[in-house]
Amino acid sequence: MTMPNGMREATPPPANINPPGRKPRLLTDEKVKVLLSSPNVWYIIGTAPRWLGGNKSNIVSMTQRNIAHLADKGKFEIQQRKNKTNDIDIYCRYVPNHSEQEGNNYE
Repeated sequence: MTMPNGMREATPPPANINPPGRKPRLLTDEKVKVLLSSPNVWYIIGTAPRWLGGNKSNIVSMTQRNIAHLADKGKFEIQQRKNKTNDIDIYCRYVPNHSEQEGNNYE
């Protein structure tokens, strides 16, 4: 028996071997580990030529895929400051829920 044009025998690959969406570039898994290990400490996590918009809101709202599971445990705060080379330094810190009652410390 001949196969119709465009038809061939094939086994489907396993589902979801690659999760949907892009991998985080600014707040990577390695940077999250550092921030979680030292809460309430500011770190420069990157530098950008322009002010952040969407990336910042995804991190602050905890919708970025690699931090979404931490939403009920604390939050990430982002600050942006222009540096001496006119690029934007992106500062980030992790604030656990139990630290929020102590007040914000923007030192």
